[in-house]
Amino acid sequence: MLIVIEGLDGSGKSTQVAKVREYLTGRDGQAPEYLHFPRFDAPVVGDMIARFLRGEFGRMEDVHPMIVALLFAEDRRDASALIRRWLQEGRTVLLDRYVYSNIAFQCAKLSSPEESAALEEWILRTEYEVYGIPRPDLNIFLDVPLSFVSGRLAAQREGSDREYLHGGQDIHEADLDFQRRVREVYLRLCRKDPAFLRVDCCGTDGQMPSAEEVFERIRKVL
Repeated sequence: MLIVIEGLDGSGKSTQVAKVREYLTGRDGQAPEYLHFPRFDAPVVGDMIARFLRGEFGRMEDVHPMIVALLFAEDRRDASALIRRWLQEGRTVLLDRYVYSNIAFQCAKLSSPEESAALEEWILRTEYEVYGIPRPDLNIFLDVPLSFVSGRLAAQREGSDREYLHGGQDIHEADLDFQRRVREVYLRLCRKDPAFLRVDCCGTDGQMPSAEEVFERIRKVL
């Protein structure tokens, strides 16, 4: 089974991925195989993706999103043989971001609905049909309050998954309005794909619930 967790930058996704890994280990009696995309150690494109996100190729709007989408797609194509082998061995595979991240973050950069729809179709065709990467059995979108995302992105975030920034800021994380547009694309994708499940991560007070409460909502759809 191939499970994907999606979410905005600063959404607490890494915390929930860790909880899902622990839950699947207990449920299945063995740890799931796991990958986080993008892989900054991926051959050729890993370093290029890191450099783009650090802003070394210019501002976000200076690089056409189709070019950026191709870099992320190449990363998944390189990993696809490994993912396919795990699935053939009967393993559960958990992925932190996958194709829908590519669509959400790149299509959010386009103001024209027609151009956005065309890029979405191009990404889906390139990744699933041309590259033939495995299709997920379950996609989960963690829909968190933008106020929570704003607070997380404004704070200094640390961890091994931030090393690619070399102490700088990810250009995708510098603009809260961009994250709002990314969320809109994610929600549209959830409405189109019945296998893409939105998990509401908003409390009754409009704020972010505890990590444990969010995980309970995720567990119900696993």
